[in-house]
Parts: sequence; structure tokens; C-alpha cells
Amino acid sequence: MAKNYKAKEPVQTAKGPATAVNQPFRYTIKNMAPLVACLFYFAIHFIPDMGGYDAMGIQWVYMVALDFVVTAFILIRKNEYGIATARVLGNTFSKLYLAFFVLAGLSIITAINPVEGWVCYVRIIATIVAYFNVSILLHDRNHLFKIIAQLLGLILLVESYQTITQFMSGLNNTNLTELIMSLKGTAGNKNIFAAGLVVKIPFVLYAIHASSKLWSKLLNVAILILACLAVFIVNARAAYLSLLFIVIMYLAFCVITYLKERQLEKTLSRVGFVLVPVIIAFFISMILLTNTEKLQDEKETQNFGSVTERLASVGKTDDESNQVRFRLWAHAIDYTTKHPFIGCGIGNWKIASVPYQRTITNDLYVPIHAHNDFLEMFAELGIPGGLVYLAMFVCLLVFTIKTLFSNAEEDTKLASVFTLMAFAGYAIDTLFNFPTERPVSQMFFIIISALNVGAFMKGREETGETKEPGKNSAIAKPVFGLLAILLLIPAGYITYLNYQSLIIQRTVLGDINNEPLKLDWKVVVPSFPSIPNLTATAQPIDAIKGRYLYEVGKYPEALVLLEKGRKANPVIGYSEFLKAGVYFRMHQLDSARRNALVAFYIRPKAKTYYQTLIAVLAQLKDTVNIKKAFAEYDRYRHHAYGWNLYMMGMLTSLEKGTPELLKMTDSALHMFPNEPEAKDLEVRRQEILRLMAINTAASSGKTIDLAAAQKYYLSGVATFGSGNAQKDNLTKAAELFIKSAEINPYDYIIYENAAMCYFNMQNYKTALVYFNKALALKTSTNGKSEFFKGVSLMNLGKNEEGCETMKISKAKGYKEKEAEMNNILKTRCGVQ
Repeated sequence: MAKNYKAKEPVQTAKGPATAVNQPFRYTIKNMAPLVACLFYFAIHFIPDMGGYDAMGIQWVYMVALDFVVTAFILIRKNEYGIATARVLGNTFSKLYLAFFVLAGLSIITAINPVEGWVCYVRIIATIVAYFNVSILLHDRNHLFKIIAQLLGLILLVESYQTITQFMSGLNNTNLTELIMSLKGTAGNKNIFAAGLVVKIPFVLYAIHASSKLWSKLLNVAILILACLAVFIVNARAAYLSLLFIVIMYLAFCVITYLKERQLEKTLSRVGFVLVPVIIAFFISMILLTNTEKLQDEKETQNFGSVTERLASVGKTDDESNQVRFRLWAHAIDYTTKHPFIGCGIGNWKIASVPYQRTITNDLYVPIHAHNDFLEMFAELGIPGGLVYLAMFVCLLVFTIKTLFSNAEEDTKLASVFTLMAFAGYAIDTLFNFPTERPVSQMFFIIISALNVGAFMKGREETGETKEPGKNSAIAKPVFGLLAILLLIPAGYITYLNYQSLIIQRTVLGDINNEPLKLDWKVVVPSFPSIPNLTATAQPIDAIKGRYLYEVGKYPEALVLLEKGRKANPVIGYSEFLKAGVYFRMHQLDSARRNALVAFYIRPKAKTYYQTLIAVLAQLKDTVNIKKAFAEYDRYRHHAYGWNLYMMGMLTSLEKGTPELLKMTDSALHMFPNEPEAKDLEVRRQEILRLMAINTAASSGKTIDLAAAQKYYLSGVATFGSGNAQKDNLTKAAELFIKSAEINPYDYIIYENAAMCYFNMQNYKTALVYFNKALALKTSTNGKSEFFKGVSLMNLGKNEEGCETMKISKAKGYKEKEAEMNNILKTRCGVQ
């Protein structure tokens, strides 16, 4: 055993010793197996969504299936891979990875949602098994590094060409923001896609650096130009930082190499072959993006800009995306400090983060990730798990430093250094995004880690530092294979169920925004598998199923599902919101109020929660809670929608209009003149006035035929707004308004409209009569009557009185004629 474990003597040829670079390639199973396996793992990047809400669903199924096949292959090779398995398992990085794997599994026990913990944990199973599979297959096969690097370069060439082609073809018919957001391949979003481009670039740099043939250098230079151009176009700042850091690392490596070789011309050539392509790509992207911005609407492209503009925004505290990230990081840190040893459980940050977003995000939006996998791991696993995860990254850095400054062969050092560059790109993506969730990103983590660890072990072998395997090394492969297969069985089952759920979610998540729902509950409810119990957007699936039952009147069954949904995500309030609706329909208003209050105060920025609560409270005539809910909602979402619902709730509760409500409505109309809900506020205003008229009439023992008054009023509006401004038409409209006022003398708007008819006929004396009637009711608060009364007075030669009336209009904030009013006050009234 010890004899087989020693480093092999290099094979001598007529041209000299065979190194990893010039050693002839033999088409043996041990050479072909790792290459074929790597190609199949690389293929994950090209798997589409296959009907799922997210492509990662089927991609994880594929990875588990591939893991199973590769593990089985390793097992059936009876006399091979035993020592390789023992050495890989005994490696420090592997031990750290296993420790992380164990801690992540244990966290499921105390997770907020254990089912979601399993859904995410099986992804770690798929990833760690893949890492061991690739590491075992690549053990002592360092001469394959150049082939793998070139394969990755060719894949990068295809991706870059597709990206650039898609961008160029969409320039003339697609908004720049939409176009850039669409550049995501099968990765889910542009940031993940850009990170996938960047981590391949170090392998292209290696191919340029290590190749002795001009055609090979030129091919990879072309790939580098296209790859950098694609990265610059995608406009992902984390990818920019990664690329910049990789180039700096390469330049630093060139300096270190120069200090050892003292060959200035060779060093400058190496630097030039990398810097020049990057600079060319940079200037091409600057021209493309700058010209596109000029051609398109500046407002529509404000989220993206040139490379320099995007890089300049990194770290700016006033940048909105930076503020969001800083806030998410602060939340993860705060949660970790409060739960230092037991986190929320693997995959459960999407639940634990919700309370932090209570007054930040609108409606039911949930930030699924902390946009920093290091901080997210600390929050999910506690400090011990977070430190182990961080130690894995540090370990590869230490491995590379030890290999670089050892007496290992040059090829081994190159493999170690360039994989570290790729790993640095992955690490930066980990700082800003969430690569742990994505099979596309984890595939690179697997390959990079396996290659770096393999180079480290090869370097130790070359320097004579390798220890002989222990006595139990013979059982390493069967133990690994058995455990891997036992873990992959539940992983395959869960990933497949998750993929099936994502297929259903693709349709259902669009339908739940409809009112009423359009899909048949008989199809939707039984279609969801038992796992997962949360959607891709962190909504409880049982609650969604409950909503379908609730809308068709199956209230008892709906309540059972809604309670299960509440346990799946207890901090989103979705189940309580739906339960309030169920109890409302069942006329159990106290239960409806209790659940509606819980839901609303969990998410006070959710429109639907607020709407349901106001509706329930209005039926109970609970004006105290209506006022509290309105104050809470308006505090965080100050817009016309909240004010309109408040008016509706109060009118239903009070069954009358009040001067206070009228004043609030006028204030709202003044604050939100351009919002769509302003029309609804106008309707509320008319309702308040009509109810006030009824109240006034009732207090004086009179009755009002509101229907008749409204008939004359609407006829007057139609006549006035017919587009015919002739005197006869205006006279007819005025007569209709006056008839309406005779029936309902308590609505100022009727008198105001009659006055406007006479004002437009330049009959200012008669106009004043009706402006005075409107103002005498003391319910007009917008300043319109005062403005036109002031103009009428001035036209009748009563300038001083007109000025005083005009000042009242300005004090009330009349905006419609603001410029004209300011000019009159300045020129005729001496008001500056």
C-alpha cells in the first residue's frame, strides 16, 4: 500500500521530463472519468426551468441524479479510488466541509420551519457529495487541469457570445433596464449569471499564461475580450469587483514570478496579454452603454449606467441598492448576536428576516436572503456554524500560499494559484449575493474547491510531505459510497418534490393576485406535493390552498389548512389575514377582528391586510381601532389609498358625515392630487356631504329626496361639461343646479357649480350670490369658491374686497389656479 502511495517518478522522454503540461494524454478510464464527470456537472449551467417557477428546481434534481451515478461509478471500480477517497476525506478542507455539513444538519432540529430546513439541506447534500466525487476522480490527475481550464474557457466563449448577441439584438426594441435584467441565462438573475461568467475567467487567464503556442494564446485572448465585455454589459457591481480583484491578483502573481525569474520581457508579455483585452472590452462596453443611454429615456435607464458609474456607486450610502444591502446585513448581524449558538436553522433566514422588514417592505414581499452568505450562515447556524463556513474559505487561501511558496512543481503551483483566483471571484459573490442556493454557483464551488485541494495534495506529494494512509483507509471508499447513496435517496426525493411544487407555483403565484381566483380549487389543492411547505416567495403553501377552499365556501376545511400555514411561516401573517376573511363570511366578527388585527400589526404596510381590517372594524363600528390602524398604515405608507379606506370605514361606522371627515378628505385631496385614488376621495367627499345634508335636514325636521337632487345635479354636470360653452347651455346648466339646490340646500358643491355657470357667462353679480351660498355652509375647504368670488369682485370694481377673498383662497391652498392667483395677488393686491 505504501509503495502505491508514493509520488511517481517522472517519465523520461527524448525531450526531457514529462510534466503536467507536456505529459502525453492517455485515453484511460482514470483520465476520461473525471473529464466526463466535470462536463456533466458543467451542463447544469445550461438546464432551463423545464416548466418550473425557477430553473434551480430541475437543476438540483439533475445534480442529485448525477451525484448518484458518479458515486456508483466510484464504488464499482473495485481496486481503484480507495486511497484517493482516504486522502480526500482526511484533508483539512474536507474535514471543515464535513463539520459544516453536520452543523447544518443539526440546525434542522431547532429550525423555525424544519421542512424548509430539509428542502435547503438536501442542496448541501448534493453539493458536498459532488465535491467528494470530483475530488476523488481528480486525485493525482493534475495533468488534466489544462484540459478542464480550456473546457471552461470554451463554455465561457459560448455564454459570452450568447449574452452579447442577446444584448445587441435588443438595443433597438427593448428598454435598457429591461434588456440588462433579461441577461441571466438559466441562473435566475443577472447577478448570479455575471458571477458565473467571472469565476471562469481565471481559467482563461491560466490558458493564456501557461500556453506556449501562439494560436492558443490568441484564442483565449479573444475569449477574454468577449467574456469581459459580457460581464461589463450585464452591469452587476459584484461581478465588476470580482473581475477587478482577479486582475489585481494576476498582476500580483506576475510580480512574484518576476522576482523569482527576473525576466522582464516575459513578465510584460504576460501582463499585456491580459490587461490589453480587459481594457479593450472596457472601452467597447463604455461606448455601447453610453450611446444606448443617450438614445433611450434617461428616466427609464436610471438604474444602470457605464462601468465607471456603477463602480463609483459601490459603497455609497445614498445609493438605494446599497442601503438595502446594508440594512439586510445589519439584520443578519443583529439576529446572530441575539441567537449566538442556535440560529434560525439552515434555509430559515427567509422566515427569521420577516420581522425585521415589518415597516420596510410593502405588502407581502420577503427578502429571501441576506445578500451575504457568510452573514446568512451565521444567522442560520449560529456563530459556530458561521465560523466553520468562513474557515473553509480561509483554508483554501492557506493551501494556496503553502503550495505557492513550496518546492512543488510549477504546474501544481499554477493550478493552485489560478483556482484561488476563481475562488476569490466566488468569495466576492458570497459577500454580496447568495450563491449557496444556486446549483449553477455551487457547481463552480465544487470544481474550484476540488481542483485547489487536489493541487495542494499533489504539492505535498511532490515535496515528500504526504503521510501514508491509516490502517482503516481500505474502508474509506465503501463507507463514503454507502453514506453518500443513503443521503442522496432522500435528497433526490425532496428535490423532485420541490421541482414538482415549482411547476405548480409558476401558475398559482400569478393567480393569487387575482380577485377572485381564476384557477379551479379541485385542480390546485391536490396538486401540491407535501414538500415544500413554503413557496419560492416564502408564502405558506397550505395557506394558499386554504384560500382556494375559502373562496368556494369550504370554510372548515380552509381553516384547518390556514392553521397549518400559520405554523409554516408564523411571522408573515398570511394565514391570519385569510382567517379574518373566513370568519367575516361566517359572520363571526369578533374572530375576524382578532385575526385581522394580528395580521395587520405583523405587516402594517400590506394593503390587503389593512383593507380587510378596516372592513371588519367598520362592521363592528370599532372607530377606535379604525383610527389606530389608519395612523399606523399612514405612518409607513402615506398615500391616498390609506386615507380613502379610512373614510370608507368611518362613514360605515358612523353612518353620517362630519365636518372633521370632510376636512380630512379635503386635506387628502390637497396632499394627493395626482394619485389614481384621488378620484375615490372625491367620491368619499360627495358621500360625506350628502350624509351631512341628511343629518342637517333631520335635525330641522325636514326630509330630503336625495335621488331627485342627484338627478338634477348630474344633469347639470352633463350639460355644463358637454363642450358647448354657449350662454343658453350655461343658463340651462345653472337652472338644473339651482333645482338640485332647492331640494338639497346643504351641499355646497351644488351652489358652487351654479355660480361657475354664471361666472362663465360673465354674470358676476349672480355668480356672487351662489358663491356666497356655497361659502355660507362652511363646508368648502379647498379655496375654489373664494378664488372665483375674488375674481368676480375685482371684475365688479371691488378690488379691495376681492383681494381679501383671494387671500383666503391662498390660505386654504387652492392649487388649480395657483400661478394665476399669485400673479393677481402680486399685481393687484401688492402681495409678494
